[in-house]
Order: sequence, then structure tokens, then C-alpha cells
Amino acid sequence: MLKRTLLSFLTIFFFYQVEAIPSNENWVEKLPQGWIRSLPEANQIPLSQKYPNAGAIYLLDEDILYFADKTQVKVVVMKILNRRGYEYAEISTPTYREHESVEVRGRTKRKDGSVVELRDGDIHEVSIYEDLKKKKFTLPAIEDDCLIHYEIAYHSGTYPLVGIRYFQNDEPTLLSRFNLILPKALQLIYYDSPPGILDTTKDVITPDSSPVSLHTFAKRDLPALETEPFMPPSFNYLPSLAYSVSASQDNEELKASWENISKWYFETVDGYFKPDGDIKKVAKNLTKECKDAFEKIEKIFYFVEENFKINFPSRFVFDEAERIFDRRNGTSAEVSGVLYAMLEAVDIKATPVLVPDREKVSELPNVPMLDWFDHLMLKVDLDNEKIWLDPSYETNKIGHIAEKYQGVDGLLIQKSDGKLIKTPSTSYMENLRTCIVDMKLSEDGRINCTVVESYSAPRSARLKNYLKRKNVVERKDDLAKEISKYCPGVLLDSSRFADLYDFDSKFKIFYKFHSPYYVNQANEMLYINPNILHRDETAKEFSQPTRIFPIMFDQIKMDIDSVNIIIPLAYEITSLPEPLNLENDFGEFSTKYQVEDSLIIYKRKLAIKKLLIPSTSYREVKSFFNQIFEEDQKIISIRKR
Repeated sequence: MLKRTLLSFLTIFFFYQVEAIPSNENWVEKLPQGWIRSLPEANQIPLSQKYPNAGAIYLLDEDILYFADKTQVKVVVMKILNRRGYEYAEISTPTYREHESVEVRGRTKRKDGSVVELRDGDIHEVSIYEDLKKKKFTLPAIEDDCLIHYEIAYHSGTYPLVGIRYFQNDEPTLLSRFNLILPKALQLIYYDSPPGILDTTKDVITPDSSPVSLHTFAKRDLPALETEPFMPPSFNYLPSLAYSVSASQDNEELKASWENISKWYFETVDGYFKPDGDIKKVAKNLTKECKDAFEKIEKIFYFVEENFKINFPSRFVFDEAERIFDRRNGTSAEVSGVLYAMLEAVDIKATPVLVPDREKVSELPNVPMLDWFDHLMLKVDLDNEKIWLDPSYETNKIGHIAEKYQGVDGLLIQKSDGKLIKTPSTSYMENLRTCIVDMKLSEDGRINCTVVESYSAPRSARLKNYLKRKNVVERKDDLAKEISKYCPGVLLDSSRFADLYDFDSKFKIFYKFHSPYYVNQANEMLYINPNILHRDETAKEFSQPTRIFPIMFDQIKMDIDSVNIIIPLAYEITSLPEPLNLENDFGEFSTKYQVEDSLIIYKRKLAIKKLLIPSTSYREVKSFFNQIFEEDQKIISIRKR
């Protein structure tokens, strides 16, 4: 499911996967009423034996954009090889709104040559969010070695001006193709990634009498998509295409440009998020005792974080501010919009900034469109200081940005002069976790531990956002499970979590636990691993000898652990591991041991300093984490005097 998730999160206005059939290469210039493509002939269908590891094969995966009709059609023809491929018979359409519609056609060709059509009664409409809907259906008569064929026509209320298309699927693909049929007066801007990856990128010559121009992009004989742990941004490394349709470059107001897109989105923000009614009343009441503008920003930002729930990250705005304010939830853009309106109510001007998720793309190619962006946050310029307001975690400190929106190209949303800027990033030293463990060891091998874990504001935001959704019992259960990863038989004696909304202090977790089984015993010897809580198992993700893609970690960070072990007076130390020190351009790791009478002090530091590491450094990365894994298993031994 990882591979499917990697692709599916990129679909909103457009259909994403792409394939094509070996026959029917002809263009369909006008949108037909019935089937656009036909089933392939028997001699065009590969034998199942050629694909022993596949569950199905894409014979055709094609998208056709009919600009004048405001319609996009998805055409898929697949051969289902075995039961692993049966899941491809379960289909969901793109989402659509009240003023839009989706038509579905489907059929199955069985092994005996008979064709079973999809019935209207087997197509079900489901509600997603507000007025968003989609249709679901399962193709009939599925069996090994059958063919499935479905076409989905999405009729939009607006012209399909932009999109991102991926050309590789979870299963082998014979032909993946994307076709655009545009009025000749319009211009197509596109960027294929990685550059030159597509087998076919061309304009199809049409007669002078034809009102349309035809554009085709295709990739043939693609293997199944195989992802790796810590994948880099998908657009930059998977066969893909970004496109934008605009008027002639002579018309500055209609051409696709970052400035125009910024202006168009600003009209949405300015129209939907007015500082009226309760929004104005609450904002003024919250800030009536504030001494300066920064204090007002703090009051309003933390009010929004504590009282509004983000349903999902999105640039889409479905409702006006008053309704969002009343129901206390919305998309991330809607919640940021409420924040924008409340600040405006107290005369603080904020600039909205659209940002992409860096797992999708971090540096935007020059194909201006809204489809790149997944989230809206705000920037306030105050006394020559830039204050970033990102409510995406609901427990973020003012000025901090969620990891996935750091260091990406963001679009300033304003009435004029909209442009791309780079969002700030937290340094690895600022993204800090520390843990101090006081461990008392008994002669019978029992341990009693007192722990204080501390998280800097940037590091704590994601954790606090998770804890916010848990009650006290669930928090304790999760903590006990985390401790028991490496400590069998653990019993959590007590725990206390700091205030999730105390943004002036580091977030701390205090807890005590004991275990009779953690220490190994043999012949009056005790064997103990000092790293009881935070062992690193990243090495397991780098088990392959080679790597295709660059490595992208979810965050840069610094972890510092200190374990103070008090051993029984009747025991003496027989062996301590040697200290270790590793350092390179992407990371640091060190351990050291100190002995003071019956006290052993173990110190450990791990730093991930670079977010993106090229695949050429894979051996070095693999060796680095293998050494950390081995070090985290090392044992201290003590014996009775």
C-alpha cells in the first residue's frame, strides 16, 4: 500500500496514473458519447508467464483532457493475472462538487471471451467532505487472466488549466500516455521530470481547419514502481509531468505566472475571510489587554490552535470565515483563513503563503499552478522581523513551521507582486530531544528507573499534536508500549506530561518504571544494555546492498541521552564497551562511559544534519547506521566481588 499511497495523495483536480493500449493510437478530437477506446485483440495481450511477480498488467493507462468540454477522461485496460490483482477491480473516481459530474463505464472480458458490463446499480456515490463526493464501483466477473476496461469522464465546472501526472504504477505498464486537446489559441507550458524521462513528448500536427492542437506525452514498458525507505520528493525522481495551459503570452492578465496565480488566490482569501461579526468581536476581546502587536499575534494564534481542528491539509477553501468560525474546524487553508481574518480585525496585516509538502516537491519548476500546494500558512512582517504562523499541528509554537513545510518554495499570496520565496528551516541543533535516565540496579537484577524527557519547541510540535488526541489512559498505555520495546516485563509506576500549550518552556515527560527482567544474569554476573529507551534501528531500512533513489529523512535532529546507572555495592565492573565517535557531513554519533565509584554514566549523542543525501553516498549512510545499530546493542558486565 506504500506505493499506492505515494501516488494517490497527488490527485485532486486531475487523474494521476497513466498507461496506454498497444492499439487504438488514433486521436479522438471530440468527446464521444460512448466508449473512447476498445479492448485489445488477443495477439496484443502478453502472456501471464512473462510477469511472474505481478498481480496485474496495465495494457492501457491513458488520460485525455478535452479542454473545450471542461472534461478529463481516464481510460484503463488491465489484465488481471491472479488474486493479487483482484484489488484493481475496485475503483474510486476523482472527487467532484455539486456543479460537477462524473460518468463511469466499465466491463470485464472473461477468459472464455464473454464480456460482462458494469451495471448502473453497482455504481455508488459517497460523500467525502462538505459538498465533495466521489463514486465507487467494483467491476464484475473478476477471475484470473481476465481483462478489465473502465473509463471515467470527469466534467468540471471550470477549465482544466493545470495538473501533475505520474507515469509509473504499482504494476508493470506497457504504455502510459497523457493527451491534451486544446484550442489553438492557448499555450501549453510543461516540465517533464526527471528532464527527458518521457519516451514521447510532441505536438501532433493537425489540419489548419481543425480548431484544436493535440499534445501527447507517453512512456512505454515501465516496470512496477518499487519504492525505498526514506523516499525523496516524488515529483523530482519518478517519471512525471507538470503542465499549465494559459492564454497567449501577449495577454499578461491571463497567462500562467506565479504573480497571476497569487493574485487569483488572493481574491479567494480576500473574499472569503472578512473580519466581521463574531470573528471581529472575539479577536478584539482577546487582545484588549495586549500591550503591543506581537502580544496580539500570540493571543490570536494560540486561540486558533487550541480551539480549531484541521480536518486535513489542503489549499482548498470551501466555506466563508463565519461558518468555519462557528463550527471550529476546516481544511488547513480554512483554519489559516480564520487566523488571517482575526489578525485583520485587530489591524495586523498578515501575508498568506501557499506551501507544498516536501515529500511531493521542494523546489518548484517554472510551471506556475496551484496544484503544487497542499497547505496555507501566514507570514507577518513586524519591526523588520518575519513571524511565521503555521497552525498545522495545532500545538505549534509561534514562529515555527511543521517539518514537511520547511525549506520549500512557498508562494506569497497578495494583490500584486506575488512570487516564490523559500520557507525557513529549523537547524538540527534546534530540533532537540534530551533524555536523562536514573537507573538503580538491584543484586537480583531488578531495575528501577526515573526518567525526564525534554523536547525543544520545534521537536515537540508533532508529538504534542499526537498527544492532544489521546486521553490520560491512552497516553500512559502508549508510553508503556514504547518503553517495553526494549525492556521486557516493564511496569509503568507513574507518568506526567507537561502542559501541551505551555510554549514558553521545553515540553517534558516525567515517568518512573521498573522491570525484573531487563538485566541478564549468569554465574553471579549481571549483563546490562545501558541504552534502555532510545535505540536506533534505521539500519534495518538500509538492508539492501545498493540504492536507486536519494535518501530523504523526515527531519534533521539532535538526540542526547544520558543514563546514570547505580550498581550494587557488592558488584564490580568487569567490562565496558569502548567509546565510539562517528562524524561526516550528514550525521554525527558518539558514545562514552564514565565510572565514579558505584555509578556508571553512559552518554550518547546522535545528530542527523542533512535532510537529503544523494544515492552515491548510500554506502557511507549504510555503514553509519550499521555502526549505530551495533553500538546500541553493546553490554556492560558486572560481577559479584
